[in-house]
Amino acid sequence: MEERKTIFHYAGQVFLIFGFSMAVQSVFCLLFGENAREFSAMFSLGGEGLSIALMWQFLLISALIVFWRFLFFTETVIRNLSVTGRTMGMVTAVLLTAIVFILLFDWFPADMWQPWVMFLLCFGICFAVSTVVTDRLEKAENRKMEEALRRAKLREQTEGEDQADDERE
Repeated sequence: MEERKTIFHYAGQVFLIFGFSMAVQSVFCLLFGENAREFSAMFSLGGEGLSIALMWQFLLISALIVFWRFLFFTETVIRNLSVTGRTMGMVTAVLLTAIVFILLFDWFPADMWQPWVMFLLCFGICFAVSTVVTDRLEKAENRKMEEALRRAKLREQTEGEDQADDERE
């Protein structure tokens, strides 16, 4: 049975995504900021850092990603959809959300193909990494649960043998 999540759990997820994205953006800013300053609002400060407006945009998109995850991966709204369907739905929703942000906030020129290729490549890599991490975390959690179940069964079996011994005496 899954524990009920509180607003603090979801806020933690938002800030985890936000923190990771800010760290990646900071590295990109140092590496490409000066060259990208002229054509990307994301790098408006060049190599000097990230603007407050961009940080708020990333905080908002982080919150939306957590919302999409809640929508697709809890039984609250969508009840009868396979894991594959949920994953495809969430990836599509996140991708569309990112595209809206790119266009709305002029993160990069929409009429150039190179930034779109780089965005899709980055998105694909991030999706692959998050899939591997999630899979490993789930397997580790399953191993812990199996071990706990094995210990509980062993304890139950031992208690049953102790009871049988007591009854024979």
